[in-house]
Amino acid sequence: MGKELKYPSKETITKLTKDLQLEGVNDFTQDWEYEVANAEQLQSYIEYYQKANLNVNEKATLMRIILEAYNDLVVLNTQECKYQNVIKQLLRYDYTIHEGTINYWSCEGEALENCFAITAFVRSIRDCE
Repeated sequence: MGKELKYPSKETITKLTKDLQLEGVNDFTQDWEYEVANAEQLQSYIEYYQKANLNVNEKATLMRIILEAYNDLVVLNTQECKYQNVIKQLLRYDYTIHEGTINYWSCEGEALENCFAITAFVRSIRDCE
């Protein structure tokens, strides 16, 4: 089982904020990675994940941002399929890094109507591992 990231490090927050030009954060921000996610920037998040030399903490934190932004797109019913395959590939490739995040978005034991818009998608990845 992968080691779950509890909180992003201060260094990770600083790096991702600078490199991805993230906005809307301050010293009192909780659940930082979910609050800064912007569905309009999803493509740039994915490209950065693929191209940057990221450590485990940075990958785990960035994937949480990616999933939050993707969930927002699915809720809006826009561009869902455009990103689905690449996100699935990233999650599968780094499954051990993202196992805790996958479990979170899977909402184990909950009916889908009580879950996130992307829960069925994330469960399909979890169930293939």
